[in-house]
Amino acid sequence: MKETSIAYCGLVCAYCSMDKKGDCSCKCGCNCAKTLGEKGCHQYNCCISKGIKGCWECDSAPCEIDMLAADKIKIRAFVRCIKEDGIDKFIEYLEKNEKEGIVYHTSGIIGDYDLSSEEEVLNLLRGIKPAN
Repeated sequence: MKETSIAYCGLVCAYCSMDKKGDCSCKCGCNCAKTLGEKGCHQYNCCISKGIKGCWECDSAPCEIDMLAADKIKIRAFVRCIKEDGIDKFIEYLEKNEKEGIVYHTSGIIGDYDLSSEEEVLNLLRGIKPAN
């Protein structure tokens, strides 16, 4: 996986890309479902206007707009992880977890990162086991 496989919003297109090339749909000029709307994707438009590589480079991130709305727990946690640990570490976490059988998502769009809090997602990414 590479940095270009991560969308502006933090989704990892290498794992869910519609074109399966591994590059981010919005960064390579393809279309993910969010960019097809009338106004397009807020995160895409915002990052382009600010000249940044992704929401993790924004002081306001994660905002609570569009793909980073409060109920988008996984995506918000991904942006926080990249912001706090760096994109290389984030990619390392995902690759390590994939080798250990942690599923990004399945055809039903539910996977191991679809948890109930950002902290749970961050702990899963970082390999921190929950306290019993």
